[in-house]
Amino acid sequence: MANMSFSKSRNQSYEGGLDDGSLSWTDHRETAENYHGELFRHGIYRVSVCRDDIQWLFQRQRPQFPTGGAAWDTLGYYVSKSGLTRLVRAHIGCDFPELDALPAHFQRRCRDE
Repeated sequence: MANMSFSKSRNQSYEGGLDDGSLSWTDHRETAENYHGELFRHGIYRVSVCRDDIQWLFQRQRPQFPTGGAAWDTLGYYVSKSGLTRLVRAHIGCDFPELDALPAHFQRRCRDE
C-alpha cells in the first residue's frame, strides 16, 4: 500500500521553498505521478529531489496506461548542477530555465527544516 500524505506542492524553485498552492495528495515513491519531491517539469521530463534528500533526479515520464496511470523513470542522479544540466541538454537539447535557481551543488537539508 502506498504511503500517501496530504501536503502542499513543491513545484517552486529549489531555494524558493514551498509555494502557496492548494493542498493535494502526494506520494513518497519517486516513480509516482504526484511524487512530493518534484521541483519542476517540462513536458515528459521533470527534476525532483530523491526521497533521501541527498541528490537531484532527472526523470522521464512513461506512456500512460489506463490501469496503471503515468509513472516516471529516473535517467540520472546528480549532486552537481553542471552534471544535471549536461544530462538535460543531452535529452532535450536545451536547458530548463528553472535550473538557474538551483545551487551549484545539492545541499542536503535537515529533516527538521
